[in-house]
Amino acid sequence: MRLVLIFIFLFTFSTCGDPSEKLYEMYHKQVSSVGDITDEMVVKYVLTYRNLRKFGIEFEKYLANDPKKSGEVYKDMEKIIIEGGFTDFLEFAKTNAKIAWAWNLAQARSGMKNQAKLQDWSQNTMQESIAMLQKELANPDVPESTKQELRNTMQQLQGKQKQLADNYQKNLKWANWAVKMTLPLTNEKDIAVILRHEKELLEVFTGLSAEQLDQINENTMEVLKIK
Repeated sequence: MRLVLIFIFLFTFSTCGDPSEKLYEMYHKQVSSVGDITDEMVVKYVLTYRNLRKFGIEFEKYLANDPKKSGEVYKDMEKIIIEGGFTDFLEFAKTNAKIAWAWNLAQARSGMKNQAKLQDWSQNTMQESIAMLQKELANPDVPESTKQELRNTMQQLQGKQKQLADNYQKNLKWANWAVKMTLPLTNEKDIAVILRHEKELLEVFTGLSAEQLDQINENTMEVLKIK
């Protein structure tokens, strides 16, 4: 859902001529009342988000016990929000927007760095294989029939190598565009605060524990050969 909203927002930018400055101004005017993101703000946001997630998970049971309560959902959610330290639902929504944009940009940058490392690893691995094939092709003891097979394999590897490089550059172009469009919605100070609380935010956004996330990250980095 969060990603869908991002692309709707960015798509709006790209199809309205050049309204970006006004849209950025409108956005900041709407959320300015909550100020810059602080550590205290993120801590209470995480606590509130966690409680709202729990409420959402139990929502079906909540309605099954008393279907008439469906009309009180907003009040019950706002009660959780106020107990979490926010003035009302609107303040939480504004805070959520500021944290979401800072989070999205921080994650995008991290993902782009990892993708660059993976691209380098893939290209280097294929180049090593091509070098080995070239060495065999230069060996006078290798039969011509075998060399033809080696040439075919090398041609396939070179084609794959170019395809990966082309796709990476194409995706990088769009990623850089998205980052450029998103940056005016946040700032480096807010992003720095978000990064200090990355694990807690990742926990509440995914619903996974810190241990589960560490295991996923460890496995992913091993598979992708990223350190």
